[in-house]
Amino acid sequence: MKKILKRIIKDFHNRPLPDFKTRQADIPLNLGKIITVVGPRRAGKTYYLFQLITELKRQGVARNRILYLNFEDERLELEGRYDLIIEAYLELYPELDLSLSYFFFDEIQELDLWEKFVRRMFDTVTKRIFLTGSNAKLLSREIATSLRGRSLSFEIMPLSFKEFLSFKGIDAQDIYSTKNISLIQNALEEYLLWGGYPEIVGVEERFKPQVLQEYFNVMLYRDLLERYAIKDVSTLKYLMKRLIASFTKEFSVNKLYNDLRSRGISISKDRIYRIVDQIFSIYMLAYVEKHDPSVTRREMSNRKIYLFDNGFAAVTQYFFFEDRGKLLENLVFVHLRAQTDEIYFLKNGWECDFVAFTRVKQPLIIQVTEHLNIDNLNREIKGLEMAKKRFPNSKGLLLTGEVEQAIDLPDWCDVMPISTWLLK
Repeated sequence: MKKILKRIIKDFHNRPLPDFKTRQADIPLNLGKIITVVGPRRAGKTYYLFQLITELKRQGVARNRILYLNFEDERLELEGRYDLIIEAYLELYPELDLSLSYFFFDEIQELDLWEKFVRRMFDTVTKRIFLTGSNAKLLSREIATSLRGRSLSFEIMPLSFKEFLSFKGIDAQDIYSTKNISLIQNALEEYLLWGGYPEIVGVEERFKPQVLQEYFNVMLYRDLLERYAIKDVSTLKYLMKRLIASFTKEFSVNKLYNDLRSRGISISKDRIYRIVDQIFSIYMLAYVEKHDPSVTRREMSNRKIYLFDNGFAAVTQYFFFEDRGKLLENLVFVHLRAQTDEIYFLKNGWECDFVAFTRVKQPLIIQVTEHLNIDNLNREIKGLEMAKKRFPNSKGLLLTGEVEQAIDLPDWCDVMPISTWLLK
């Protein structure tokens, strides 16, 4: 095994890094913490490690001071003998001071008891450790517990709209020339329907559903069935597709329970709650709670479902062009979620789509609509006005697919196309 490790390490040092496109994430290189990069499969975490390694090289760090291992490599059958990694590395480079070396461990969750190994490395070898992981085992809250305050987590998600434009070679800064505005608008329609997974950008449209279906299957079988040892595949698939088809809507476990019973499927509500929680752990679906000062009432209320990436709507072959408003609302959620976890909706005879508490002091209250016209203007403004009474220091945003008339709004509220807001 040590000989195999040496070959893998040496091959990495001798080969050029693969080509990659720069992502916008800003992850520190010398923080004195274990840096964990988490997020869904295929979102670009591995290539982001290569981006960090390239930056180290730019800063003058010698290549042999950088160790990269991907634990999904089938040759790495370590079976708990993790010290072989350090032994092989030192035998190749006995002159190295390991405390000054950088260790990049990709898909670390493939190692049993990886937490103990990494903690020991941090305490005895080096403070410069970078980890990636895809499945539920590397949720931020679990990492914080496992690594006992030694780590800091960062998320790499599918591409933001600005990154999506960069991947397509479109200038996101030029919002004035007629040609570039058309390119941005066409790109938005593609991003709206197929999402922002990096691989999807370069795939012909006819193959996009197939690629996304493969992502769905990997997350279903590896991140759910294997991780949680779920045996009832048909019930799991049904619940996943029902939840995906309900994106931007409120959902109720009680309704799911009654639907399954009507199909002759015997399952307890507790079991449904458990499976739903597991589904929400794999970076496919997220939920937003109804805002309430009472934590108990908040947790007892219905929640709204959103997708971490619009492309997953295609997996169920659910969306149609008349669902464009839902896809736009989901894009707004994705953009907000990249900035904060504190996102809620309001509902009390009126509705406000989002209340978001970001890094700025002012909360954002947001309404999303595909078309803004005389028929829906009063309803949208009413939702914002009622939300403003709840949060007097908030900033209002009315985000639209298109505006069909001049809008006179109070000074605490702006109206703008979603494409403009996504690029701010």
